[in-house]
Amino acid sequence: MSTKNEAFVDSPMRDNWYQTSSYYVSSFALITTVDENGVTSIGPYQLSFPFEVIERRSWMVVSRPNSNTHRNVSRTLKCAMNFIEYDREKIEMILKFGYPGQEPEEKMAYNEFELIDSPTPGRESNTIYPKIIKEAYQVYECTLDIERINENPILRDSVSAHLLLNIDNILLKESWKKNLEGGGTTMPDAALTFGFRGASKFWFGEVKEPYALPIPDLGPDHEVVLYEANRLDDEVRFTEDACKQLTGIPKAFLTQALQGIVDEAKKQGVTNIDLDFVQRLNAERQ
Repeated sequence: MSTKNEAFVDSPMRDNWYQTSSYYVSSFALITTVDENGVTSIGPYQLSFPFEVIERRSWMVVSRPNSNTHRNVSRTLKCAMNFIEYDREKIEMILKFGYPGQEPEEKMAYNEFELIDSPTPGRESNTIYPKIIKEAYQVYECTLDIERINENPILRDSVSAHLLLNIDNILLKESWKKNLEGGGTTMPDAALTFGFRGASKFWFGEVKEPYALPIPDLGPDHEVVLYEANRLDDEVRFTEDACKQLTGIPKAFLTQALQGIVDEAKKQGVTNIDLDFVQRLNAERQ
C-alpha cells in the first residue's frame, strides 16, 4: 500500500494507544515465572524492551498489574525471558497464553513447548526459579529490581506494572553463540506481532530473509575503533585519544589486537586505557 501522496490526519489518543491509535510492530518475549506450587507459567509480552545497555544490563516489561507474570515475579523476584523463532503452528497457542484470568495449571494443559531446567547452577526449577523453554534460541534470566522501582515514582505509581528486570545471565543455543562470536552471518527468524487490532484480532508476522550492510564511511576511523574497544570488557575502557593511535590496525585483526591490549591492561591493574598506555605498550613491543 503506497500512501506517500496522502495527507496526514489526526488519530485520537486512546488507552493502549500503541495498538488502538497507531501501528507498532515488534518481536515479543515469552516470560516464564513460577507460582507458589512450583508450576511454571508462560506469558507473552510485546511491551518489553532493552532498558540499560551500558554498565548495567536491564530490561523493561509493561504488564497488567494483576497478571500471573506480575504476581509471580513480585513474589519470587525471578523470571526468564524466552525468545523463539517463528513457528506458525505455535502462534495460536501463544495467543491463548495471553488471555487473562487463566491459572498456570490451565495454561500448562495446552502448552506444547518443552519446559526444562535452566543450565545455570542454582537456578534449577523450584518455587522461586521457573523452567525455560527448550525451543527458544535465547533466554534472559532476570531478577526484578524492586528497590529501583520503588524509588522511581513513574515506575512505582503507574496504572500499569512496570517490571524493571536486571539481566543476570544470557543463554544462547550453541549455534547462535558461534554465529554471534563469528560476527553474525545470519539472524534468528524472530516471530513478530502487530498486537491487538479491530477489537477482535491479534496480528502476527514473520521476518523476511535478513541481510547485512557494511558500516557507512561517515566519520573518523577512530570512532569505529572506540566503539569496538569499549564492547570488549565491562571494566576496561579506552579513551578517544588512545583509539586514534590504533587506527592503523587492519580491520581483520582489530578485535584480536584490542583484546590483547585489554588483557595487558588487566595484568597491570589498569582500567582506563589512554594514549600514554598505548604508546608505552607499543614501545615495549618494538
